[in-house]
Amino acid sequence: MCMRSHLASDIETFANVLCEQAGGVLWVKLNRTRVLNAIDSVMAAQLREVWSLAQQDPDVHTIVLSAAGVEAFCIGFDRTDPPKPVFDAVPISPKECGVDKRVIVTVNGIACRESFRFLRDADMVIAAQNASFFEPCVTDDLAGRPPLSVDWGSAVRTLCGDEPTMRNPLTALQAQQRGLVREVVPLASLRAAAARLVEAD
Repeated sequence: MCMRSHLASDIETFANVLCEQAGGVLWVKLNRTRVLNAIDSVMAAQLREVWSLAQQDPDVHTIVLSAAGVEAFCIGFDRTDPPKPVFDAVPISPKECGVDKRVIVTVNGIACRESFRFLRDADMVIAAQNASFFEPCVTDDLAGRPPLSVDWGSAVRTLCGDEPTMRNPLTALQAQQRGLVREVVPLASLRAAAARLVEAD
């Protein structure tokens, strides 16, 4: 079954992961704004299903991943309902799930913890001017977590020190200067910027 017909037949299944297919582009939006788009076990399963369907659909050549709301892109796993086991290799990004298509990620606000896995695997990252990237201080709750990707984790720590917090984040412009973000645009222009990059290919 192609991605478009599957989504049309089972739209309620993807309440936390909104999908829209337009031509060869699959627009995917994280949609748990009440918890800053944190990924719980349900959303993690939905993401894996979406990535599997996208990989199987020959009409999809590009995935654009974004997030609902204006405050946060994603703050990582939801500590109140985490995927099980919490810190083992729970695949959430397209590349982790075997997708070999182009991935563009648009960051609309806070990004931290496991959300860096989306950024690590993206072919291109576009950030809104208000976007920020940080790794919370290590606490007992976070101890034992697999290390972040080398590029994102090391860049954040280099700028922010050993214990970067929300008060001392990597800004969108700083991320662009380090080559981690391709473009920084106004929040209202994120989707248009992604569409322009899709068309330019």
